Amino acid sequence: MAISKQLPDGRPAASRNPGKRLRRSSKKPNHVDQHVGMRLRLRRNLLDLSQDDLARRLGLTAQLIQKYEAGETRISASRLYEIANQLAVPITWFFDEIDAKPRAAAPKASHEQTAEFSELVTKRESRQLLELYFGISDERLRRKVLQMAELLSSRDDE
Repeated sequence: MAISKQLPDGRPAASRNPGKRLRRSSKKPNHVDQHVGMRLRLRRNLLDLSQDDLARRLGLTAQLIQKYEAGETRISASRLYEIANQLAVPITWFFDEIDAKPRAAAPKASHEQTAEFSELVTKRESRQLLELYFGISDERLRRKVLQMAELLSSRDDE
């Protein structure tokens, strides 16, 4: 004799949702989620906050912040509101320049270049270099520094 499982209310477990299967959300992160994540990373880095610092402020884990920034996990509206408050930006800031983002039909090379640039501008070293460069008040000297950087870069290519 087969023993069937029962729910706490006495109904057989099989009758709980007859004909329905459990399914996971089909709402996977898309290009908008990735854009919002990149903007989150950019703003966090501009404020010189670590993922741990932001996570503590929001009562989250650094791993979740990392997933948000990678666009792997969607950010709910209420959570985005909290993040925007902590980073001192309006919610709309996370969507700025979204129309400039490549869509699925865009060439792959264009998307890769955009992703590379986004990664580059979020690095501390990039920010530090920009601050130092624009800290040079003499415009002619700034141009000379740029020319020197171009020469050093082309020398590496040889």
